[in-house]
Formats: sequence, C-alpha cells, structure tokens
Amino acid sequence: MKNFKLNKSKIIITCVSVISIIVIGIICYVVVNDGKKKQNDNYVSEENTVNIENISKDSKEKKIYKELNVTLPIFMYHFILDDYGDNLDTENFVKPSTLEEQIKYIVDNGYQTVFVNEIEDLSNYTKPVALTFDDCFVYFYNNAYPLLKKYNQKASIYIICDYVNGPNYLTTEQIKEMVDSGLVSVQTHTLTHRELTSLSLEEMEKELVDSKKYLEETYNIKVDTLCYPIGKYNDTIVNKAKEIYKYGLAMTGGVYNSKKHDLYRIPRIYANRSMTINQFANYLKQSSVEIIY
Repeated sequence: MKNFKLNKSKIIITCVSVISIIVIGIICYVVVNDGKKKQNDNYVSEENTVNIENISKDSKEKKIYKELNVTLPIFMYHFILDDYGDNLDTENFVKPSTLEEQIKYIVDNGYQTVFVNEIEDLSNYTKPVALTFDDCFVYFYNNAYPLLKKYNQKASIYIICDYVNGPNYLTTEQIKEMVDSGLVSVQTHTLTHRELTSLSLEEMEKELVDSKKYLEETYNIKVDTLCYPIGKYNDTIVNKAKEIYKYGLAMTGGVYNSKKHDLYRIPRIYANRSMTINQFANYLKQSSVEIIY
C-alpha cells in the first residue's frame, strides 16, 4: 500500500512536470511567433511605404502633358564683328559688345537659351529664348563662341557646308570643338547658300540632302533643321524639307508661337546692329511656356 502511494505521487509529479513543460513551450512559441509577425508586419509596412513613395515620385517625373503653348523669341544674327569694312549691309554686323550685353541681360533676368530643335518640348523651361546665327564665318568662333562659354549659354548655328575650311570661314576643327562643348547646335544652311527657289528640283534636293549627310558624317551629329538661304522658299521646297528635316527656319519677323506657326516656316527676329537693349528686352518679355495636362 505504501509503495502504491509512492508510485502515485511520482506519477502526479511527473504529470505536473510534463504539463508545465508543455505550457512553457506553448508560451515560448506564441511569444516568438508574435515577435516574428510584428517584425514582418513592420517590414511589409516599410516596404509598402517606400513603394508608394517611389510610385508617387515616378508619377510626377513621368507625368505626361497634353500639350504645350509656347511663345519663343528666336533671334537671328549674321556677323559678330565691330568693323563691317566695305560691306553695304551694315545692319548684319552686330558688335561683340552688343551681343555680350544681350547675353548678359538674358542671364541676369532669368531667361534660358535653348536650341531650335528643342522647340517641340520646352516643358522644362519657363522663359526660353533661342539665339541663331546664319552663314557663320570665322567671326562667330572668334567673337560669339567665347561669350557663349563665358556665360554658359546655348546657340544654334547654320553652316554653309561647301565653305568649311575656306577663306575666313570656320574650320573642321573649330566646328568639332563647338559641337563637343555642348553649347552649340550645328545645323545646315545648305551646301552653297544659293537661293533654293532659283534652282532645279534636282539641284535643290542635292543642297538639302548632301549638306545634311556631310554634317552628320563629319561631326557625328543629328541634323534636323534647315535654314533657308536668304530666307527664300516656296511650297515645293517646304514639302521636300518635310521629307528630310523636322524644322525649317525663315527670315520673317516676329515671335514664334506653337499655336500659330508652321514648324517649317519658323519666324525669327532680326537682331541687327541698330537694335537697342530695350527693344531686345521687349521681345524677351513675350517668352512663355504654358503646360496643359
């Protein structure tokens, strides 16, 4: 009987120990898993927050606008030179000091120089202005290019391709240097600068096609803008230009507006020797970019 009581006590003690171990194990399991759950929940929550932020950021960066309403003053220059010598067309010779005054005004008043071939997407600009230079004899490299570098401003130039390396004209090395600077967009003013309306269809096509080919192959650039020599063109020339280029520059006066003007008849403002800084500023004041989402 005594042995039975002892055995019974051992059994009870053993059962209590087993039950205690089981309970402790369950408690530990619950605590550990609850901790893991909270950790995972926090991780998921943080991950979701990052994703949401990224999505929000991406949405802003990739937000697509419906259309732009751009008013862009485009100034047309020829020679940047103090002395016009025996040339009767004195208005084509803008003094380097005048050009510097104009560029400084652009910088000081928060305007932003752009290339002409940026004209269809100026959504990152608020007060754009374009500086364009026709013919581009060596005077551009000597007197205008240093000012672009000094003020870190951009310009588009239109090369007469058959003149390159000729008397008083730009050299291949000078053009390459300007292209590499990122400040100068080199585009075409045809092969010979002959009036396109006076040429046969075959001659006109050669002027447009071969000049583009020469510039692209020589300087490893994209040429998408044609500057009509002497500003002369007709419907036949415009239609041919549309097959080869994206833009055509005219010499008609006025400020370009994306709602009003054809991209193959882009008007420009004649920046002549007599233009005052106030006249220049009044054109600039028209610059605007309206983004419609």
